[in-house]
Order: sequence, then structure tokens, then C-alpha cells
Amino acid sequence: MFNVNALIVDDEENSRENIAMLLRDFCPEVKVIGSAGTIDEAEQKITQLKPELVFLDIQIGRQTGFDLLERFARINFEIIFITAFDQHAVRAFEFTAVDYLLKPVDISKLTQAVARAGEKIAVKPESTSLKEMIRHVRNFEREKHKIALSTSKGYEMYYIRDIMYCEAEGSYTRFTFSGGEQLVVSKNLKYYQSLLQPYHFVRCHNSSLVNLQYVKRLERSGTGGLIMENDKQLAISKNKRKEMEQIIKDKKRLI
Repeated sequence: MFNVNALIVDDEENSRENIAMLLRDFCPEVKVIGSAGTIDEAEQKITQLKPELVFLDIQIGRQTGFDLLERFARINFEIIFITAFDQHAVRAFEFTAVDYLLKPVDISKLTQAVARAGEKIAVKPESTSLKEMIRHVRNFEREKHKIALSTSKGYEMYYIRDIMYCEAEGSYTRFTFSGGEQLVVSKNLKYYQSLLQPYHFVRCHNSSLVNLQYVKRLERSGTGGLIMENDKQLAISKNKRKEMEQIIKDKKRLI
């Protein structure tokens, strides 16, 4: 029998109380030393209390549990995620064998997850899969995101993942999509650059913004440009060329 100190992080008080009750009744080896309802509060309590195990809700207000984890340079505690994600998103957790519990929490799965966490804490292995898991879940979240673009019929929603590149046309921006469709909207390229940069878009020239997942080739010649999946060649400005060469070489950044 092992003993472990735990912190519960969930933005719903009822959920925190329910998990604490289940642990008290079915996992007496777990001592709950605190709880938190916000990201800031959780960061403070993890730093102060140094729990060995954290029960972490995925959705915490408008933020996520991953926002919390990314605040730590090193994670010295085990994590059991609590999630209401659908089955497709859960694959991201299964990919790295990180423990998770679906709401409402099943008692048998809770006890199994706690037992596995206890084994990991006992040997204290250095986790190498957590950052990879966060990357996969982040990518899943991005896959679902849409952007509203103004058309003659009004605002229409497009999946960001389907945007191949954007080109400046004066104060307008021309969107080219992976299916071949094009759309000109009445905002400049700089506006869309600020929106799309978190989704692996890079400004390779004053006139173009590219989605890295659709880059087919970087031409070797000094004046060469980017060849996109539709064989369109886009220019690279001189001050951007070294940056683009480094990005293309770094396969980890091509999602």
C-alpha cells in the first residue's frame, strides 16, 4: 500500500467535491491536500504544496489544463486527466498512455488510474511523453477551429486547416483553399496574420502568408520561392529566407 498527496483542479465546485468524496471512499491511499478552481490558483498551489498527483480537468473556464501545464518548465507530479472530450479527442490521450477519466467518473477506472499513478510515483521515472501528448491534443483542438470570412452572402465559416495560403491584394486578402476555392475578403493580410500565426501560418513575404502543412518544396536557388501543394510558387523576401529555410529543415514544426 502506498500513500500519495494529491491536488484536484476543476472549475466546478461540485466536481471537485465529487472527486474528493470518491477518493476518500474508494482510494484511502490518496490524501487530498488541496483543490483549485482556476489556472492561476492551481499554479500557486502546485508550487506551494508540491503534490505528487494532480487530478486535472481539461476545460477550466475559458482555458484548459494544458495551459496550466505549459506554465511549468518541469512537471514533477503525475497527472490523471478528467475530461468530457468525445472519443475522437480521447485518442490523443491513448497515444501516449496518459491516464484519463471520462465524466461522470467510473469508480473502477478511478481506482485503476490511481494504482498506476502510485506505481509511477514509487519509481519516479522521468516522463517523456507528456509534451508529446499535449502537442497531439493541441493539434486536435486546432483541427476543429474555424474562421469567419465575409462574403457577398454574409459571414461564412471555414475550417482553418483548409486554408492553403493567403495573398495580399492592396487592402484586401485573397484566400486559397486546399480544394481549389478562392475567396477575396475586405481586410488586409496583416490582420489575418495575427489570427492565423498560432495555426502554423508563416509570413514568407509582404504579399503572402502560408500554411506550413501545404508547403511542398523550398527552391534551392537564392531567388527561388516556396512551392505549394497546388504547384503555386510564392516569393520569399530576402529577410525571411533564412527563417523559412530553418523552418523547412525543422520537421518538428511541420504539423
